Amino acid sequence: MKDTGRSSSFQAFWGLVLLLGGIAAPAAEKLPTRPNILVILADDLGYGDLGCYGATKVKTPNIDRLAQEGMRFTAAHSPASVCTPSRYNLMTGRYCWRTWAGHGTIWANDPLLIEETRTTVASLLKDAGYFTGCIGKWHLGFGKPGTPGWDDMLGPDFNRELRPGPLDVGFAYFYGMPAVGQHPNIYIEGRRVVGLSPDDPIRFINDPRPEYRVEYLKRPRTRPTNLQLASGKSAEYQFEDTALRLTEKAVEFLEQHRAGPFFLYLAHRNIHSPLRPNARFKGTSDIGVYGDFIHELDWSVGEVLAALARLKLADNTLVVFASDNGGVPPVKKSNQGPAEVRGHRINGPLRGQKTEVYEGGHRVPMIVRWPGRVAAGVVSDALVANTDLLATFAEAAGQPVPAGAGEDSFSFLGTLLARPARLPARQSLVTDSVMGLFAIQEGPWKLIAGQGGGGEPLPDSAPPAATEPTGQLYNLADDIGETRNRYAEKPEIVARLTALLEKITGKNKESLRPKTAAQGGGGGGLWGD
Repeated sequence: MKDTGRSSSFQAFWGLVLLLGGIAAPAAEKLPTRPNILVILADDLGYGDLGCYGATKVKTPNIDRLAQEGMRFTAAHSPASVCTPSRYNLMTGRYCWRTWAGHGTIWANDPLLIEETRTTVASLLKDAGYFTGCIGKWHLGFGKPGTPGWDDMLGPDFNRELRPGPLDVGFAYFYGMPAVGQHPNIYIEGRRVVGLSPDDPIRFINDPRPEYRVEYLKRPRTRPTNLQLASGKSAEYQFEDTALRLTEKAVEFLEQHRAGPFFLYLAHRNIHSPLRPNARFKGTSDIGVYGDFIHELDWSVGEVLAALARLKLADNTLVVFASDNGGVPPVKKSNQGPAEVRGHRINGPLRGQKTEVYEGGHRVPMIVRWPGRVAAGVVSDALVANTDLLATFAEAAGQPVPAGAGEDSFSFLGTLLARPARLPARQSLVTDSVMGLFAIQEGPWKLIAGQGGGGEPLPDSAPPAATEPTGQLYNLADDIGETRNRYAEKPEIVARLTALLEKITGKNKESLRPKTAAQGGGGGGLWGD
């Protein structure tokens, strides 16, 4: 049976070999030149939202060109279905369900989710001599209980230095927002709120619901908090300007650190609601504001790629473009407009959407370009995840991953360079929904440990029939839309994958299923995070 984690037994084996003076453990590869690394992460961008992934109702020439010049993945995953867990996975190479946040998002009054001592992509590359920068949506919390300014109900004091934060987990520079769609909608540079007036300090009015008037470990994670601003609104940004501002900051970063090596994590808020593109992009799409917002994202990618070319950095920069989770098709209570009514399929052929464990919730676009190293125009069906960026970048930079770090991260540098892998490759992947429904994929088979998608209830959703099996099994090789449940047909595969899922998660069969609304699940995460 193949394990999907960098297990303690694997580490112990290599430690014993070294102690006995036997075979050398596999070292990180020293490439001729350490590449600059640029990660562009879109927000809620669906598998079908780009021309290079089959979209015909929107125009994404810059991202499509990136795919033509690099490798496009068809089996890449977030592998979480909502914002905070997906970003934690990417930053740490570790599944977020291993943390106190579990499967849901964190709020503006929650502390930093990443422990200051934990290895991140940023800290690993910083140790390798990279200048590290994060620009855009953070959504991993600020502050720490017991530190100056901390309030157990209201969280960090945004009028003071915000610490710990991005600068304490490996980034040398940060410019971005705490989250999107929840107060305060502000920019933070370094540790300070940008444009904060001493005459208009940030003051919160706590959510009146009792379940939110508790310390952070006890708050719901799937229903959005209604934290409001009593003051401090003068520091809030205009949603219509965010893509332009973040793009400007990213280009400035490239100009200032062109000597390299650098790592830039550009985390856009496009195309997360509220959908408010800048005026220059309004009306550019035939499918309404949803398409306009995609066009704005594509413009930004083009500006950043043009800056790399102008600064003569393109040839030695490894660029990764991906999304944090699946897209959100418009439904009655969404403000996303008539995109799918007009023929645009946000998640393409996939079933489900953001918040769900179906493929539409976590299978995402991923494109990697590295001129001269990654062959142009290649399409790969390798199973990869945003979680794997830590191990992949470590190998590309010649920096070993510290023992115990990135335990769920596997390097896919071998796939990128079209050569045999030098480190253990990913064999399976655990995914989870916002309500805590687990799934696992190995080879073509995907097991879901319960019924439904485990996500945001939709207006027309109905509970599973009592006659349906207790779980779901799909062969993604011939049924990517997850239409034929083969759970009852293949008991041996169900048993094998259930055992593997239990081994990786350390959970029993019952705890792999989602919570009910009465147990802390519920709606709101889809539009509120």
